[in-house]
Amino acid sequence: MANMALLSIGARALFANYAALQTVGNNIANANTPGYSRQSVEFATASGQFTNQGFFGRGVDVTTVSRAHSEVLSREVNVATAFAAADQVRAAQLQRLEGLFGTGEAGLGFAASQFFNAFVDVANNPQDSSARQVVLSNAEMLAQRFSAAGDKISELQSGVVQDLGVALAQVNTLARGVADLNRRVGDALGQGQPPNDLLDQRDEMIRKISEIVPVTTIGASDGSLSVFIGGGQRLVLGSAASSMSLISDKFDPTRVGVALAESGKTIPLTTNLLASGKIGGLLRFQNSDLVDARNLLGQMAQAITGAVNEQQALGLGLGQPPASGAPVFSTGGLRVAPSTGNAKAGGVDVASFLDVNGVRVPSVSIAIVDATRLQASDYELLADPGGSGGYQLTRLRDGLVQTIASGDVVDGFRIDIAAPLPAAGDRFQLQPVGQAARNMQLVLRDPRGIAAASPVTATLGSTNTGTASVAS
Repeated sequence: MANMALLSIGARALFANYAALQTVGNNIANANTPGYSRQSVEFATASGQFTNQGFFGRGVDVTTVSRAHSEVLSREVNVATAFAAADQVRAAQLQRLEGLFGTGEAGLGFAASQFFNAFVDVANNPQDSSARQVVLSNAEMLAQRFSAAGDKISELQSGVVQDLGVALAQVNTLARGVADLNRRVGDALGQGQPPNDLLDQRDEMIRKISEIVPVTTIGASDGSLSVFIGGGQRLVLGSAASSMSLISDKFDPTRVGVALAESGKTIPLTTNLLASGKIGGLLRFQNSDLVDARNLLGQMAQAITGAVNEQQALGLGLGQPPASGAPVFSTGGLRVAPSTGNAKAGGVDVASFLDVNGVRVPSVSIAIVDATRLQASDYELLADPGGSGGYQLTRLRDGLVQTIASGDVVDGFRIDIAAPLPAAGDRFQLQPVGQAARNMQLVLRDPRGIAAASPVTATLGSTNTGTASVAS
């Protein structure tokens, strides 16, 4: 019997230490596996055997295989991962934006300098048709570069929408994976031991989600891990997963937002709730960086167009009879976009458009009054705020709010509101400079139209009999 007891103790020890060696080997084999947590065997003394002489030990038992894991550190890793991913994707997009604006002879500055310098030759010799043609050629190059830059910004916007769609598809796939692992983890825990490999896979999936969208997690008693995004909206709850989708911007159909589909409802998620992760970085680039670039470029286009056309109007061209200088550039119509949430009548936003002689024109319209005062910003117009019956205008760049009436001039542009008047709560986005660069074009094609002559002219009457003459 004693020999049998010794053999039993030895066998238990061999089994236990073999398990430990197997676990060490598994750790070494998975040293480079993403998301793998180091495992270790936990030992416990086997229950002793009672005899009249006391309890005799029966060796060692393996109680479980545990993994080196910290919930606190995992949460910190997820948070850091989300912020790093947001900065990385935004930096990549900013580099693409920077590449739109060439340097040297390919830049806007060079084209503007060439255009203005060409006027020197016209001023020195107004009758020189070749000098006038050079002005128009340089004007065409300047307008084309503004327009090309505006088009490329629109292309970047399209790329952002595509990237957001890919990112959301990845989130939805990973969310379904986490939900499935929650189910499998619960089944495994029912057998009495933790499924370390499944837990590692689930943590790695959640880490990958945090690269795309910031997450918080809460564990449940059944071993499942619920995942929440956007200030508490559930992405995964137990073995059920919600899905994320793109939604159109309420003012601009080329821009998108992000929403969560839950229990048959679509819940929009604001940029503030998605401040990190790839999605947060892309949304910030779309809603801030691209808007600023488009408006700054448009402000420059409007300023040049306004200054040149104003100067043209002060002089006379070479035509006979002499006429005031016609505009050189045009930046097209100014954009006023009604919100998709505005009041409807028969499915149509009646306050957004007014029929005039069969032509639909916006009932809210804007016009440039002083191009030198234009700001690089979009504006939001709110009708009847708080039942006041007036209009509230918010400059989106800095949040400046002011009360206006139809016909008021703000930051160099006039706002006109015609009947049918907007309903209370209707919103409109005003873009005095947003589309200027993309729509900029040369409209003066005749070199003789360049107004290089003084508007003050004098001619002699055919019936004059005196000796007076005109010197200049």
